[in-house]
Amino acid sequence: MSNLRLINETSASSVGTISVTDVFTSDFDIYKITFVGLSDDSGGSHMNFRFVNSSGSVVTASNYDYANYELHSYDTNHSEKRGTNSNAIKEFSYSFSTSLEATGTIYVFNPYSTSSYSFMLQQSEGQYSSGALSYKGIGVLKQTASMTGFNIYPNVAGNINAQKIRTYGLRVDS
Repeated sequence: MSNLRLINETSASSVGTISVTDVFTSDFDIYKITFVGLSDDSGGSHMNFRFVNSSGSVVTASNYDYANYELHSYDTNHSEKRGTNSNAIKEFSYSFSTSLEATGTIYVFNPYSTSSYSFMLQQSEGQYSSGALSYKGIGVLKQTASMTGFNIYPNVAGNINAQKIRTYGLRVDS
């Protein structure tokens, strides 16, 4: 029997932001989110991640800390992206256009717990006009409140697309 339970599958086309709500519950402490075909219509954008609280509102307070490492296939100018007291977990992936899409995996820990911060770690691959970009990173929302979903949005004005975003609950057998 699989340790993963598919909870939700979402697709989006030409929207300003993607919110996946009512997926984090008391049933699981760990979630796996996979995304395929994440892209933007604006000609290039980093993607950002926020949690959605139990009221259905995107958490925009400056309570996020994050650190991401960006690796380039086309040069050795790799870079760190990090921030504290930010309003999102920023730049976890990149898409150059609708024909150069991003794919990746995010793990979320304790989002529904009211006695723990909500953590995420991720890895993804995106495309730039010069070649591939890979990302690996971590983030935390420093609030002890129940989170029930997540939100993905581009860091430049424009619309984004997603062929598939799947959210799984990860069962831990004892």
